[in-house]
Amino acid sequence: MAEQLRNEAKELIERYSSVPEKMRRVNEVVAQYNQKLEQYKQLNYTSNKENRDQRLMMYAEIKMLGWVLGKSEKVVLKALNDCVIGNPLGVTAISDFV
Repeated sequence: MAEQLRNEAKELIERYSSVPEKMRRVNEVVAQYNQKLEQYKQLNYTSNKENRDQRLMMYAEIKMLGWVLGKSEKVVLKALNDCVIGNPLGVTAISDFV
């Protein structure tokens, strides 16, 4: 019985593991981009420098989403810097990650 369940589970995994990921619509990417910018802003305002890795990952994801949307790097960096203007922790997007 247990062996049969394992085999069935293995077959399901093999069948669905090769399904290609479907493309996202532009408005889904825009929504995710804006949501990540807001999360990045909250992360910079509410936490300390110990979360540098988390901020760096989010920074990279925002840049990638901007690239997918066809935004120039300058526009994305401006949006990232706008998220940290007036930050009481003194963290800036460019100086920490470039």
